[in-house]
Amino acid sequence: MNKRSADTLAEALAAGLTPVEYMLEILRDPTADEKRRDWAAEKSAPYLHPRPTPTDRTVTVELPDTSTIAGINQALDRIIAAMSTGTISPSEGASFISAIEGRRKAIETTDLMDRIKKLEELKR
Repeated sequence: MNKRSADTLAEALAAGLTPVEYMLEILRDPTADEKRRDWAAEKSAPYLHPRPTPTDRTVTVELPDTSTIAGINQALDRIIAAMSTGTISPSEGASFISAIEGRRKAIETTDLMDRIKKLEELKR
C-alpha cells in the first residue's frame, strides 16, 4: 500500500468507516483506478461471500470386528479400499481410521495393563 492509500485509509477509519466499508467505497467508485478496484474486490470478497461450511454425510463401510489387532488390520484394509474406489472420501476415511486408532490404543493399553499386573504378581 502506498503513502496515498495509507492516508486515505487513515481518513476513512477516522471518519468511522470499517475496513470493509472503505474497500466497498473504492470498489463502487467508477473513477477509482482499476487496480485499486480489483484490490478492493479481492480483499473484501471473503467478508461478503464467505465459503460455505462443508456438511458431514453419513457413510457406511462394512467393517469386521475390531476387538482384535487382526480385525483392526482387516478394517483398515477395507477403509483404504473404500477410499481408493471413491466410495468414501479421504477425509471420511481419516475419520474411520481415527476411530479405529482409538480402538487400537484401548486394546494396547489393556494388554499392557494385564502384562504389568502379571509382572507385579510375579514379584510377590
